[in-house]
Amino acid sequence: MVDNLLELREITKLFPGVIALDKVTLTIRRGEIHALVGENGAGKTTLVKVISGAYLPDRGTMLWQGKPTVIHSPIQSQALGIFAIHQHRNLVPFFSGYENLFLGRPYPQKVRGVLDWRKLREKGEQAKRELGIEVDLALPAQELTPAQMTLIEIMRALLVRAQLIILDEPTASLSENEVQALFTLIRVLREKDTSFLYVSHRLEEIFLLADRVTVLRNGRLVETRETTQTSKTELIALMAGEKAGHDFPPPPPLGDAPVILSVHDLATMDGKVKGVNFDLRRGEILGLFGLVGAGRTELLEALYGIRPVKKGSVILEGKPVTLRNSLQAIETGLALVPEDRVRSGVIPSLSVRANIALPILERFRMVPWFPVPHRGREKQVVWDMVGRLRIKTAGPEQRVASLSGGNQQKLVLAKWMARGAKVFLCDEPTHGVDVHARREIYELLYQLVRQGAAMILVSSDLSEILTVSHRIGVMVGGRLVKIFEHREVLAQEVLSLCYGEESGCVAGSMENS
Repeated sequence: MVDNLLELREITKLFPGVIALDKVTLTIRRGEIHALVGENGAGKTTLVKVISGAYLPDRGTMLWQGKPTVIHSPIQSQALGIFAIHQHRNLVPFFSGYENLFLGRPYPQKVRGVLDWRKLREKGEQAKRELGIEVDLALPAQELTPAQMTLIEIMRALLVRAQLIILDEPTASLSENEVQALFTLIRVLREKDTSFLYVSHRLEEIFLLADRVTVLRNGRLVETRETTQTSKTELIALMAGEKAGHDFPPPPPLGDAPVILSVHDLATMDGKVKGVNFDLRRGEILGLFGLVGAGRTELLEALYGIRPVKKGSVILEGKPVTLRNSLQAIETGLALVPEDRVRSGVIPSLSVRANIALPILERFRMVPWFPVPHRGREKQVVWDMVGRLRIKTAGPEQRVASLSGGNQQKLVLAKWMARGAKVFLCDEPTHGVDVHARREIYELLYQLVRQGAAMILVSSDLSEILTVSHRIGVMVGGRLVKIFEHREVLAQEVLSLCYGEESGCVAGSMENS
């Protein structure tokens, strides 16, 4: 009989307007390396948070070592023997490696209130010997490499006697040598009956390391396979699946519109965007797809002037523009619809009226030198936008915090429509909204492009990108590696590029002409 360490039975997790996990059933065996793969938004992170206690499932059963278990917090999951190591390491930057080893649990003490530094160092050195690793634990975490930080997290898991270690994109910022060292350590721990749930976009790692692999798509478990009984191409096909394009209305016809925005060899100071080239036509929706860390959001931020640019040029309506900050971008005619609308798109504590009027306050001054606005003209514009976008509100003075997510997103679009923006930079515009609100938002985006605006649309939902875009750009490692015409691309082709199926696609930036 197979010894199942963890068993999930029909785990379901709901968020407003979204089914993040839909009856997911999964088993992890003792001493197994079990990989978890899927597109962005497939439900991988939500599943990890359910297992590690950050989320409580709405339905379903979890069995730990054969016994039904409800995990209410990460502390409780660690007490059971489950330890999650996330892509962004949970270390205190100015604490030494020794101190970070004991985060979340009691430090050794000589007497009450007096730290036993000798015992602290002894336990750290003992963990190093057991794992056969070398890292200077006397250094503060901020002076360590990402690989060394990951090793410290694994040492923490060893000290709490973790039986299941969850690794979420552990190699995202590691060199090849560091990756091999990490793999060696994982295999050593597996020999000691430690189990791993390994989440990664790098499929080649899955076949080097994992015993079995589970594919998630749209919150549902598609299939679990032995890695020896499948291939990279088959996994990509399972992740792509049958895309439900009919859920989204198609974009309006483009025609022979002129180029409104040209980007040449754009690169950012932090290296997140590398030599990007493309043209954007008036009335066009250019969809951008890529895996986490591909540079999609960073590209929008660079165009909007909030991420410093190292080199390259941006030409808007035939004129070179320099975008050093967001104010310059707004004045030039660019508008950002950010992924996190609550933090960056609206001011929740202010009214609907104040949010819509904010970018165009100068239009409502009674006289140029007098700062007090003409409330009548302001309310007229606000009511016009509320009506055009069908924003459901009790009135212009209603606080934005009390609106639904879909209506908040409409509000972000409304303020830029009132401003008369020429190019909309939309980052996950339908994130966290229900199906009805999603269709309404796309009708609004289509209304904008029909009126002559252009749009760059970032979405983690590939079916969305494939349906609503005139062209689809694929980003990998900060580069725009290819742009597909809408009529010629299949989901599997896009995913193959993202997962490196087509060799050489990341070698240089893609010139679009």
